[in-house]
Amino acid sequence: MAAIPESLVAEVVSHTSEQMAKDPTYSQLAVGSFVEAHPDVSRYVTANTATIGGEGVIHVVFHAEVMAECFRRHLRRELPPVGFAVLDAVASDGDATGRFAKSQPALADYVNSNVDEDPIRQILALIGLAFDRAAG
Repeated sequence: MAAIPESLVAEVVSHTSEQMAKDPTYSQLAVGSFVEAHPDVSRYVTANTATIGGEGVIHVVFHAEVMAECFRRHLRRELPPVGFAVLDAVASDGDATGRFAKSQPALADYVNSNVDEDPIRQILALIGLAFDRAAG
């Protein structure tokens, strides 16, 4: 799949920031929407609670929803639900963060600019790679 342009990522991030400023429940709705759309990814993230903590789980899911919105707008369609098979396939290829930076540089920059914790970055890179694969 072609890389998502930096301009589209910036547009989605700007829109997300505006929505968060207007509606204090926006983040909760975004997280809930993601959990419904990608239950296996949500289970995978939750399985990492010991590593990233409960707040880290919410952090990952929120940023994963921003990335999912970037894919939806780029593809002009919904992403299919990402299952464990896709997550396993992209995880087995090694160096998720490096591969994510090559396949989706604008999204990788977004993650690196907004996430300080390396374990959370790694999980988001894996999710981004899974989205990329699912998008075809």
